[in-house]
Amino acid sequence: MKRENFKVSDGRNLEYLCNGPLKNSAVILHAGTTQDVVGWQTWLDYFAANDVFALSFGRSGYAASTPMPGRITIDVAKDVAELSSALGITKFVNIGLSGGGQHAIATGLDHRSAGVVTVGSLAPFAELGQDFYTGMQQADLDEYADALKDINLLVARFQKWQDGDLGETITGAELSVRDKLASLKPTWKLLLDSSAFTMKQGWDWVADDYSSYLKPWGFDPRDVTVPTVIWQGGLDKNVPVQHGKWLAQHMPNSKLELREEESHLGIFVNYEEEIMQSAIALLTSCSMGRKKPGARANAI
Repeated sequence: MKRENFKVSDGRNLEYLCNGPLKNSAVILHAGTTQDVVGWQTWLDYFAANDVFALSFGRSGYAASTPMPGRITIDVAKDVAELSSALGITKFVNIGLSGGGQHAIATGLDHRSAGVVTVGSLAPFAELGQDFYTGMQQADLDEYADALKDINLLVARFQKWQDGDLGETITGAELSVRDKLASLKPTWKLLLDSSAFTMKQGWDWVADDYSSYLKPWGFDPRDVTVPTVIWQGGLDKNVPVQHGKWLAQHMPNSKLELREEESHLGIFVNYEEEIMQSAIALLTSCSMGRKKPGARANAI
């Protein structure tokens, strides 16, 4: 698979990776924080084996994708809308891992959306208040504190990751039994290797991503009425369980798939086939998601 480039209307470059010949329906993959487009390789291969066109893309600031200072969540959905139009995609399901989750949710406002799937997605910072942090491991608490104080502090923190064990930094020093199982699978290593690659390319993604995490999203997730499957680990210390529960409680056509025994990366790897199948089920459904009476109209 070859990295490709698309120029959005404001002149920025958007990097993406496809799993085969173009089709008019697609699964679009939104990476977690630090994850490069190639970190989805096993998923892209799985979708190809199931005759589903899929692509992963780099948000602004990642690798060859041009930075977009001050980016908010809805901006990524607009980029996806432009890319989809250029590729002739008329129906899609977006999957978002971790920090990619809220961006996938934003694409649910697009008239082409047949649904959304999230895995360990953040809920809106402004709405959760201090509960945003409850249950987070110290490393993540420190990251958000840095981002709110001075983004350069956060960049310096990520730069230190390059000198240590990246997997331990992300997951914590003590792996659960389920984490150990996940760590033996190809997707685990691919994700960590792709994160290391991202950090070698530069640091523009740090400001862009954390701007979108901590600022208002630019839309109300309550207005996303397409079917949404929310996968959440009960032992998640990166994005604790209340985030997934908040999304499930406030999005009108959502289903919470809570796995109490799984961590942030554990659910992503150990349930990867089930997660991908939930996206395929949405993509191959006979009709698009429909807005419920009283929902405010939105378009991208």
